[in-house]
Amino acid sequence: MAAAAPPTRPNSVIGIDVGGTNTDAVILQGDDVLAWHKTPTTADIQHGVELAIEQVMQKANLPGGQVDSQFVNAVLEEDSSKLDKVAVIRLCGPYTRGSPPFVDFPPTLRKLVEGYFGYVDGGYQVDGVPISDLNVKQLQEQAAIIKARSITSIVVIGVYSPSNPRQEDEAKDILAAALGPDFDICCSYDIGRLGFIERENATILNASLRRFARHVIAGFSYAVQKVGKCNLYITLNDGTLSKASAAAQYPVKCFRSGPTNSARGAALLGKAVLEESDDREVLVIDVGGTTTDICALLKTGYPRQSSAFVKIAGVRTNFTLPDVHSIALGGGSIVRQASRTLVGPDSVGAQLEVESVCFGGSTVTATDLVQAKDEALVPEAVKASGLKECLRILEEAIDIVKTKKGDAKVILVGGGSIIIGDHINGVGQVIRPNYFAVANAVGAAIGKISGAIEKMFIPGVRSLDEEIEDAKVLATEKCVTAGGKRGTIEVVEVEAVPISYVTNGATQLYVRVIGDLAEDYEEIREPAEIPPRGEALLKSDLVSTIPNSLTDTHKGSSYDITENIDLKYYRPRIEGDLWYLSEIDIQFLSDGTGILGVGSCGEPYPTYLALLQVLRNGGDLTIRRQDTFPDDGVVLVAGYMGAPSVYTERIPGLNDVTDAMKALLKTAGLETFDAVIPNEIGGLNAFEALLAAHRFGKSALDTDLVARAYPMIYQTVRCLNGVPVTPAALADGAGNEETFPDQLDNLTAEEVMRSAAVRLGSLAGVCINPILGTEAKTLPPNSFSFAWTIGRSIALSRSLKLDPITTLLASHSGVLLFTGKITSVNRYVAKGFTRGNVLLDEISREDPSNIADRAQEAGEPRRALVEFENENLNVVLKEKGKEDRLVAICPDLITFLDLANGAPLGVADYKYGMRISIIALRSPPEWLTGKGLEVGGPRAFGLDIDYKAVSSHGEYGPPKSVWETYGAS
Repeated sequence: MAAAAPPTRPNSVIGIDVGGTNTDAVILQGDDVLAWHKTPTTADIQHGVELAIEQVMQKANLPGGQVDSQFVNAVLEEDSSKLDKVAVIRLCGPYTRGSPPFVDFPPTLRKLVEGYFGYVDGGYQVDGVPISDLNVKQLQEQAAIIKARSITSIVVIGVYSPSNPRQEDEAKDILAAALGPDFDICCSYDIGRLGFIERENATILNASLRRFARHVIAGFSYAVQKVGKCNLYITLNDGTLSKASAAAQYPVKCFRSGPTNSARGAALLGKAVLEESDDREVLVIDVGGTTTDICALLKTGYPRQSSAFVKIAGVRTNFTLPDVHSIALGGGSIVRQASRTLVGPDSVGAQLEVESVCFGGSTVTATDLVQAKDEALVPEAVKASGLKECLRILEEAIDIVKTKKGDAKVILVGGGSIIIGDHINGVGQVIRPNYFAVANAVGAAIGKISGAIEKMFIPGVRSLDEEIEDAKVLATEKCVTAGGKRGTIEVVEVEAVPISYVTNGATQLYVRVIGDLAEDYEEIREPAEIPPRGEALLKSDLVSTIPNSLTDTHKGSSYDITENIDLKYYRPRIEGDLWYLSEIDIQFLSDGTGILGVGSCGEPYPTYLALLQVLRNGGDLTIRRQDTFPDDGVVLVAGYMGAPSVYTERIPGLNDVTDAMKALLKTAGLETFDAVIPNEIGGLNAFEALLAAHRFGKSALDTDLVARAYPMIYQTVRCLNGVPVTPAALADGAGNEETFPDQLDNLTAEEVMRSAAVRLGSLAGVCINPILGTEAKTLPPNSFSFAWTIGRSIALSRSLKLDPITTLLASHSGVLLFTGKITSVNRYVAKGFTRGNVLLDEISREDPSNIADRAQEAGEPRRALVEFENENLNVVLKEKGKEDRLVAICPDLITFLDLANGAPLGVADYKYGMRISIIALRSPPEWLTGKGLEVGGPRAFGLDIDYKAVSSHGEYGPPKSVWETYGAS
């Protein structure tokens, strides 16, 4: 549904954009621009804002009393003098303790912000039942520690608090009463969505910046007071507005508001384009002095949102941010002559009016290609070739952003857009609206108010539709409280995602609304006190966006961490039959187990942090050689059973898996054991086995039961050989256990154990039938070694600036099935498992700007349909005029990889617009037997299709162990 345009108001609205080069101001009355002004951004930001307001009001001939509101787009830049140390209090009961706060912060930033962390009884299960009641005495004890350490910025985070914030609010009140008014307490549910660690990280950044944010916004308030009676608002990352007081409380929500404002301003200035009935994609291109931002514009007038987590200053967070593609091209880009004309990537930036030749300087810039009149300074041939190069760079970027076939429509804005012509390949229409140079400020001036609700729903007396309607009402009330006008509020997002691996129908529900700013709303604020000019509001303190180097909207991978290490010479540490893991090793294993997870099993990030902490505390993580394991040795199989999505919020404690292992030992009549293996090498279970082994002082054995990942607990090589799943045990880490001593048939074991896992919070540590050494030697060989070599291949190729997907496939006899953009994702729950499919349109690997095989020129790209049941099941190619063609099916391993960096993606990551490579690896031979196909082939998942081996460049070869490859070195 399209967003309604703001009604015409008798008073006016000022929009301000503080950029790195210029500070822009516009005055709007309804949809009409009364006046605009662009002035160079001054070293003293407050002075520049005051000047911009003064000049634009003079141009509009308006007295101060006619200004209704002012909206400022300004983002705080992190700086050592502006970051406070933070104390974190987790309301978690026994959970989350294996992965403490701050572990994965960049070292310099961690040193600046880490103050203290503590754990308190509290938190909720996925179904809303408290893990435990909030412990007031523990909170008071934590308050005393915080006060003694003189830490004034505090984060309170509870498990599943976005679904129910009551405990966080209560904890905040208790801490405030104990500490007094000089302590600043921030609740996580105000900052982020579900995803415990990412939400915590975002809240830590927010708490660390709060003091300085208040200082900066006080400066804006001081400038606004000169205008007259008006309200001050700050634009947020999603393009909506926040009261100035709220923005001072939540500065982290403003980090990437600049590109959103550009898109919103462009939508208003070029609104006729959005109102057209054709289905062509609309892109906004904002060309600045240094960079160009490109994003797809939705019919609502808002940019498409990013579908992956983002990193801010190297910290992983779960913000909602615009999906913006930035390139190093702008009006200040430096032009050079080599074998051909080069433009950028470096730029003169804010020094354009000093250094460029058209302003009397000596540097040829992209602006000079248009503005310079003297042939001696910039020859016509250089102008022509330079503008052609600008166009080439832009065209490649446009086609990366496009998600629909055919020519797009482009709204071109930004002061640097003069370097772009009207004819762009892949673009059918270029619109240069009036006031294009100040679109960002226009976007700030038309912002709306939003409200959102996130909760978990379990079917019962109430239906999902009833829950959605209630969530709409609650989101509307939040919007009104924030200053929204009730009659204008509309629902812009409803998301209902079934939780996989549960039998109770649990669904994650998210509803978001937006509305116009209430005209009679007035925020009460005290007169602003501003420090002496130049002391606080300097140019380095406020920038229109966080620098691109600080944000990463792709899926994380080992490349993010190992890029500064020469991986060509890295060797694993092997001593006899033991392999001692390093931080680099577990980074490799993270990517490798993700690929072997074939879309499921959850991301191991929480346990990766726990392993990281073990190593940094001087502990050992070891893997034991498989083929030399003693015949009479005992191996325990450890991991998790339940919903991977619960794992990302109710992250593991210290005892979930170890309690299950102890219960199994007792049930099986065993006193001790010698090694641990994961039920499956894919995803989080591999990491949990490593951690469990460490906690018992043992090693993991270099094998597993599956050689990939499967959803059912009986889909193992052992069960193919007639070995039962039971005896087995489950534990929730909070003292609750369920054991299954009888030798149940495998289907019954799956049913009763999964039901038990739901009773234990939809996630429980699991340990199944122990293994003797004689059997352990017959299991899939060298599983950890295999995952490690896959992860190493990705990381090494990245460090050498090679394509990680190509090198991965070459080294593991894999095949690239398809490269495309996701255009739809459908999910539903069947018998407790998430079923669904993904549809992708093809793009070229070599040049993402071109549809593969030039199919787009024929009017219809090839498409791929992928079915999944937690794991990816098959890939079918669809091409106009031809029969559908099956190119891969289980038990061959089918994995989605992020096109940008080769990182593996899980089913939960699949979202519209993502750019994906689909690869396949050959199945281990165990799953290609008659029994193997019966248990793990197509018909095991209800697909009436015969297995057909994937067509790859090589035959399956059993993975080598690290001892074979590196043992002698």
